[in-house]
Parts: sequence; structure tokens; C-alpha cells
Amino acid sequence: MKAFPTEYHSNWQWWDAMHHGQAIIMDNFSARVEPIVRIIDDWFENRSLGLVFEAKTSSGKIIVSGADLLTGIDERPEARQLVQSLTAYMSSPQFDPKSNIPLAELKALVK
Repeated sequence: MKAFPTEYHSNWQWWDAMHHGQAIIMDNFSARVEPIVRIIDDWFENRSLGLVFEAKTSSGKIIVSGADLLTGIDERPEARQLVQSLTAYMSSPQFDPKSNIPLAELKALVK
């Protein structure tokens, strides 16, 4: 998140992503996955939720976003900056996911 102005907690710049996105339930993965952007669930469920996470899979690496970062991006400066930040991160040597998720589990996210 070097190129995305943020604090440890959500702030005004997260409003767009949260209103154009869906939480990803992280509990269903066979590997422990720590999201890059965590969503705090309510106390009724207390699930592990993420908005953005990274993983190794097969012979590659992936960033998954529950936020729609494409629709109407020309009118959404926060989404453009988040895309720029994630793209710069994926192009850097720091992009080295620790968790390995089987491809079948990733495919199960997409319905």
C-alpha cells in the first residue's frame, strides 16, 4: 500500500472500495491466508474476511480483490490509486506471497 494513502485502519479513501466490493471469506482456504486488507466481521459471525489478498498458486502468484476496481474507474480516483498501488506492488520484488492456495480453491471463489 505504499502508493495508496492509508492508515492502519480504514479512512475516507476506503469508502469507494467498500461500496463497490464484497468481502471474501478467508476461512474456506486450506492454507492460512492473511489478507492485505482485512474486513472486520460482526460479533455474530466473527469470520476471517478480506477485501484484498495475495497467494501463490500452481506456478504463479496472484492478487485477489473483492472490490470492483474497473467499473467507472475514470470517475473513481480512489479506485485508480488503489489499482496503481497494487500494480506497483505486483511489479516489485516485495511481491512474494507466503500462502499457497490450490487453483481449485481460487476457482471456487468465482461463481
